[in-house]
Amino acid sequence: METAVPEKNLDNMVRKPENVPADCVVDFNLHQPIPDGKSAHEFWRELISQASRPVMWTPHNGGHWIVIEPGLCETVLTDSEHFSSRVVIVPREPIGETYSNFIPLSLDPPEHAPYRKILNDNLGPKQINRLKDEVSGLAVELIEGFRAKGRCNFVHDFAEQLPVRIFMRLVNLPEEDLPKLKYLADQFTRPDGTIEFHEVEKQFRDYIGPILRERRGGSGDDMLTRMANAEANGRPLTDLEAENLSIQALVGGLDTVVNLLAYVFSHLAVNDELRRTLASDPARLEESMNEFLRRFPVVSDSREVRKDVEFGGVTMKARDMVMASTIAIAMNETSNADALDFRFDRKTRRHSVFGRGNHTCPGMYLARLELKMVLTEWLARIPEFRLAKGTSLTFTSGIVATVDPFELEWDV
Repeated sequence: METAVPEKNLDNMVRKPENVPADCVVDFNLHQPIPDGKSAHEFWRELISQASRPVMWTPHNGGHWIVIEPGLCETVLTDSEHFSSRVVIVPREPIGETYSNFIPLSLDPPEHAPYRKILNDNLGPKQINRLKDEVSGLAVELIEGFRAKGRCNFVHDFAEQLPVRIFMRLVNLPEEDLPKLKYLADQFTRPDGTIEFHEVEKQFRDYIGPILRERRGGSGDDMLTRMANAEANGRPLTDLEAENLSIQALVGGLDTVVNLLAYVFSHLAVNDELRRTLASDPARLEESMNEFLRRFPVVSDSREVRKDVEFGGVTMKARDMVMASTIAIAMNETSNADALDFRFDRKTRRHSVFGRGNHTCPGMYLARLELKMVLTEWLARIPEFRLAKGTSLTFTSGIVATVDPFELEWDV
C-alpha cells in the first residue's frame, strides 16, 4: 500500500529480519496519512485484499507483524502466554516503551487483575447508568447551543465536547484543563512529532501527581479520589501506581469515544436512508447500536511476542511486535459479508470493537451509553443534516483512527 510522508516523519524503517518470509512484506505504516481520501476502514480493507498470507510484516515503525485473519487477531488479543501486553503500541521506541509504564494495560495476568478491578469498580454498569441523565442533559445543551445556526463543526463543537466533558466530571478535573490533557493523550494515539514522548509522560505526571497526593485520604466520590485511595494486593497504591493508573484512564477517556462519534455522524451525514430510518423510528436506535459498533472500530492494538512461536504460518521471535487491529477483525469478509455496508439484519456480526480478553476496554459501558444518548437527542432535534457545502471527509490513521474535523449543516 502506498503511504504519504507527513511533515514530521516519525517512522523508523528497519531491514527485513531473516525469520520474515519475503512474501510477507507489505508497505504499511499505521502512523502515515491515509491516502486518496480513504477512511481507516477502507484503508484496512485494501490491506486485507492485498495480503498474501494471514500474517504480514511491515518494515515501518521499527518493523512489526500485522495479523490479517480475524481468528488469529483474537488469539493475539487473548493469549497472554504467547503475546504480552507489556508493549501495546507501535513503534516500540519511543512510544510503546513510554506507554508501557501505565497500568493495567501494560500488565499481563495475573498481575493486572487487582488494578483492573479498580477501573471496573469505577466504570461498571451500575456506576455508568447513573450518568444517563447527565449525558443526555449535556447532549441537549450542546445541540441547542448551535441548532439555530444551521451548522456546526461536528468534531470541535460536539464530539470533542460531550465525551471528554463527561469524563472530566467523572474524575473531577476542571474543563479549562481539557486542551492540554487532550493534546497529551493524542500524542500516544496519533503522534504528530511536536513533542518528545518522554516529555509527554513528564507533563502528564507533573499534572496528575499533585492532584492525586492532594486527594489522598479524601472522601470525594470522583474517580481520581477513589483511585488515589484504592488498594491492590491488600495494600494502598503507591504514588507511582496511582499516577500510572490515572494516566491510563485519562488517555482512554479523552480519545476513543470522540472518534467513534465522528465516524458515526460522518456516516449518517452522507447516508440519507439510514439517517431518516433512525430519525423516524427511535425504536430502531437500539437495534442500530451493535451495527454501528461493528462498522466503526477505531483501535489498532499490538502485543509483544513473549517467546519464539510458530503462528499463522510464520516464525515470530521473542520481543517481536505484532499488531492485531480491531478494524481488521470487523473489515474481513470472513467475519462480516460486505463489511463496509451498514446492515440492520446481519445474521452474524463479528467484531471486537472493545478489544478481547483480559484487557477488554473498561470504558465500554460508558461508550455505549454516550453513543445511544447522542443518537437519541440529536436525531430528535436535528433529524435532517448533511455535510456542509464544500466539505469533504478526510481521515487520520494511528493507534486510534479518527475523522478529521468536518462541518455539518441543516435547514433552520
